[in-house]
Amino acid sequence: METYRDLLSQIHTNCKNIPFHKKLSAYNIFDVLEIQSREVIMCRFLTDLLNPEGMHGCGIRFLKTFIRDVLKMDPVSDTLLLHTEVLKEYPIDKERRIDIFIRNAEYQIPIEVKIYAGEQEGQCSDYFEMAQNSRLIYLTRFGTPPSEYSRKKKGGGNLLPLGQIQCISWAEDIYRWLEGELQNLKESFRAVMEQYLDAVHSIADEREKKVADKVIEALYESPEKFLAGIEIEKSMKKAKVRLIRQVFEEFQQQMQPILEKYGLELEKDSGYYSYQDSQHDKFYDCYSTYPGLNYVVKKAKFQKAGLELWFRIEVECNLFAGFCLFDKEASSKDGFSKGYQVDDITDGLKQEASRYLKKEIILPEDWWFAWCYPNGKRHCEEAEVPDFKQMNSCAVSLVDKTARREYVKRALAVFERELLGWLL
Repeated sequence: METYRDLLSQIHTNCKNIPFHKKLSAYNIFDVLEIQSREVIMCRFLTDLLNPEGMHGCGIRFLKTFIRDVLKMDPVSDTLLLHTEVLKEYPIDKERRIDIFIRNAEYQIPIEVKIYAGEQEGQCSDYFEMAQNSRLIYLTRFGTPPSEYSRKKKGGGNLLPLGQIQCISWAEDIYRWLEGELQNLKESFRAVMEQYLDAVHSIADEREKKVADKVIEALYESPEKFLAGIEIEKSMKKAKVRLIRQVFEEFQQQMQPILEKYGLELEKDSGYYSYQDSQHDKFYDCYSTYPGLNYVVKKAKFQKAGLELWFRIEVECNLFAGFCLFDKEASSKDGFSKGYQVDDITDGLKQEASRYLKKEIILPEDWWFAWCYPNGKRHCEEAEVPDFKQMNSCAVSLVDKTARREYVKRALAVFERELLGWLL
C-alpha cells in the first residue's frame, strides 16, 4: 500500500508545475462556440485552407506546404495544384462521407479526421478504395492508428494493412505546419489563424502529453511502482463510473423536495437509460452509455396513448438536463423492454407540448424539446460543467462530497430557472 501512496504522491509533485498553454489570442471565437470539439467544423476550416480557391485568398500556399511538409509526398507542380479540388464531406455512398477529399489528374487523397468521435465498422477500408497514388490519411489527436474494427471490410473480408494508412496528428503535424504558416500572413487573417491554432492546441492538449511523460517516468522507477500503476489503472474506470452514480444519487436526493412543486414523478416503469443500470459500467468502453435520471411530468397528456413528457438529467460526456418525449408503447430498439424515445419531434407534438411548456424554450433537437448545461447555456467552459469522459477539473472536483452537494444544489437552481420554471 505504501508503494501506491508513494507513486501517487510523486506523480502529483512531478505534474503540478507543468505550465498550461499560453494562448496566442486573448479572445477566441473557436472557444466561444466550442468549435474545437466539433470535428465537422474543424474539418471545414481545414478544408478551406487546403482549397486553392478557399476564402483565405492565399491560393495554393497551404495545399503546397501540406502535401510537402505534412504528407511528405513528392513535389507537385504549381499548375497541378491550381487544378486540384479539395472537397469537404465527400459522399461515397448513402451512409459514408470522407471528411476531406483531395483530387486532381494524378492522385486522390482521402483524409479521415477523428477528434473525439469513435470508429465505424469498415470505415478505413471503404475510404481507402477512393485513394489513387496515395495512402489513406488518418488524422487524430496524437496520430493513433485505426483499429482492426475500422480496417476490416464491413460484413467480413480482408484487413486493410497499416502500411496503406498514413497516420498524422493534430498535436504535432497540423500544429507545426500551421505554426510555420503564420509568417507573412495579412494581419486580419493572421488573427484568425492564431485562433485556429489555439483550437488545434486545445484538441491536441500538449500538456496532457507532458503529464503522461511524467507519469511514465515515475512508473519506470521500479517494478513495484510499475505494478502499482497497473493496479491503479484497473480501478480507475470503476472509480469514475462510481463518481457518475454518486452525482446522480445526489441529484435524486435533492430533487425529492421539489417534485410536488413542478408536478413531477420519478419514472420507474421502463428504467430507460437509468443511471442505476449495470450497462453504464461500460461508459468508458464506448462513446457514451447515456446514464440519466427520468421524471414524468404528470399533467402532460398527448393525443397518442403512451406518450410521456419527461424531465431528464443526463450525462452524454457533459452533464445536462432537459425535457424530452418518451413512448411507452413503442417497440424497443436497444434492449429496453418497455418503450423508446420519440426522435421525431413534429410540429404537432411541439404544439401539444406547448400546452405544458412555455413556447419560448421549445427548441427541438433530436428527442429534446429543450435542454441546457448546468451553466444555463448550450455551451460550456471546463470550469462550469463536468465532462466525465475527459474528467475535466469540474468533474474531478465532485469527488469531494461537500463540493458535489454544493454543485448539484447550484445546478438544480439553474435547471429550475431555465427549464422547470417554464412548466405551465
